Amino acid sequence: MPDPAPLHVLMVEDYPQYYEGLKFELQPRVRLDNAPDVATAEKLLAGAQYDAVLLDLSLPPTHSMQEGLGLAEKLAGRAAGALPVIILTSKDTNPALLKKLFGWRVSLIHKDDRPSGLEVEAALRLALRGYFLLSRLPASDLPELAAGLGQTAQHPFSERDFAIFALLADEGLTNQQIAYRLGLKEDAVKKGVQRIFRAIDVASRAEAVRWWFEHRAELGPRP
Repeated sequence: MPDPAPLHVLMVEDYPQYYEGLKFELQPRVRLDNAPDVATAEKLLAGAQYDAVLLDLSLPPTHSMQEGLGLAEKLAGRAAGALPVIILTSKDTNPALLKKLFGWRVSLIHKDDRPSGLEVEAALRLALRGYFLLSRLPASDLPELAAGLGQTAQHPFSERDFAIFALLADEGLTNQQIAYRLGLKEDAVKKGVQRIFRAIDVASRAEAVRWWFEHRAELGPRP
């Protein structure tokens, strides 16, 4: 198996020692840029194409959760909705916060669990395949929080990427046609196609279509 493609990730973190340590652990598999605050993060996001965002909740100027959660909500609410977000925080979690993250499909890893670079990379690659993770779940809150999850996916794609893949392969639609059919921006479809290519390790639409028909029986019912 070839090595997975390197990732380009933005880390929004105002503690430079933590950023530099994680950057050292992740290279060269993950190229990590840093923004120490929300304003810098938004400038970098506007000027570069990232695969994912690692986001601290405690950011200037208040160092409460206000800034980090505000940016997480903004990224989760984008029309494209194509940029996975993983909160990497030392802040205490509670059921209200976890429910928000469930709704936004934003992952969370607790810094106090001391995740290694390999673990963070694994979380990033899972997020790019449509999964999301919440560590440090209080056991007493699991039943209520899990109620909205539904059945586990039978394939490595989010529901939307699965719909994109089906239209690409079954009907041979272009990105523009898929965007019209699903009510998405064309750029969101383009990024979805790129995620599909990474998930199944192909480099072209023709290879993706062949993979689809070779594995269609394993993918479960179409949403």
